Amino acid sequence: MTTPSVTALQPAFDALALLFLQPETLGAASALPAAAETIAEEAARCGAPDEVLFTKVDEIAAHAPPADLELAQAYAKLFLGVGEKTIPLTESVYTSADRLNCQAAQIECRRIYEDAGLELSAGPVVPEDHLGLMLGFLAVLGLRGEEDTARDFLGKHAAPMMQAVAAAINEKGPEAGPYRDAATLLEAAAALFAQKN
Repeated sequence: MTTPSVTALQPAFDALALLFLQPETLGAASALPAAAETIAEEAARCGAPDEVLFTKVDEIAAHAPPADLELAQAYAKLFLGVGEKTIPLTESVYTSADRLNCQAAQIECRRIYEDAGLELSAGPVVPEDHLGLMLGFLAVLGLRGEEDTARDFLGKHAAPMMQAVAAAINEKGPEAGPYRDAATLLEAAAALFAQKN
């Protein structure tokens, strides 16, 4: 098996970041098959660790994207609001004892971004340990070709978060709409880097 490349997966991380940060963006829904195609290509190059999972990725790449409105509505239903029905998108909620936002994971992610020379711009506040920002950070590292930094960040923060959010989405079943495909892509990208090389 060949080692997967964050640089090769940069377009997929960029597309997934859009799906979890700005799903209301015109054309965001087309990110699903585009991201799937990138992940499928890298899986083929490396040797996919899970044949069933990567068959699903190939299927996502082959079918038409959902409508933008369908994607935005599914996002609102799954991730906006508070309470038990809402899927949290911040690592702190999954890693803190009391399942609270703005905990140690947020501070750690902020430090990692700053060490990489990145600073979040002013505007709507998104916690640094938000899945969308993590995926965006991986996309930046891929553009820079910073494989070691990306692998370290994946192992410590992004991959566990990708798996946790994917599992929460999958628990929703058909109610998750197009985010079921996004969950498959999160699982697949994390699985590529979890394989033993």
